[in-house]
Amino acid sequence: MRTAFDGSHRRRIHLFRHGDVSYVDDQGNRVADSRAVPLTDWGNEQARQMGDFVKELSFDKAVVSGLPRTVQTAAGVLTHHTLDVETMPEFEEIQANPKREAMNQPLVDVAYAFARAHEPGARYSDGEAFTDFETRVLSGLNQLLADRTWNDLALVAHGGVNKVILGWAAGAGLKGFQSMDQNTCCLNIIDVDTHPETGDHVRTLIRGVNFTTYDPAKKDVHLTALEMIATRLQAKKD
Repeated sequence: MRTAFDGSHRRRIHLFRHGDVSYVDDQGNRVADSRAVPLTDWGNEQARQMGDFVKELSFDKAVVSGLPRTVQTAAGVLTHHTLDVETMPEFEEIQANPKREAMNQPLVDVAYAFARAHEPGARYSDGEAFTDFETRVLSGLNQLLADRTWNDLALVAHGGVNKVILGWAAGAGLKGFQSMDQNTCCLNIIDVDTHPETGDHVRTLIRGVNFTTYDPAKKDVHLTALEMIATRLQAKKD
């Protein structure tokens, strides 16, 4: 157990985004069910690399959203650890309207769908409300924080989920949603201090954000995840 200067218990969340997937095929068509997409070969390699990077770390609890891409990523990231992996659907990705393709949504709206996340009534691609999504994710996070049996958590989730958690940690809420990019199979590190007797939340410290083994300096990263999806969808229009 790590202890802060004031005696608070300091616990660490290792927050990962899943590895690379493809939501759009080579012809620019969306996949039929984005919830079911598996990791690509590159996504599995990203998870393997991250697993090697964190092999010296100690985890005493591991959680995934349950969607295949998080389960597969956790298998790679935790390959050097012997740990049961729990599923919490509260950490599933924000849901768009499944009929959005038929709605002929402008691609600029696809690319910048997170820009108005903080505005009242805002929804992701005419689907789940951002406020409902935030409530769902933070409910899951509060459940984890209330569990005082762990000190080092590995949580494998999704870009949108991670944005909510980082927004909470930074005190920015949904206003920080569009500004916190999350590359595939990235690692974020968040310390949470709790009262040693009551378990009440005392403070939060962000130690690291969006680290990737394959491009730590972001030399070849210039588009966001949504911009890349919009770029691939453009191929069909062209």
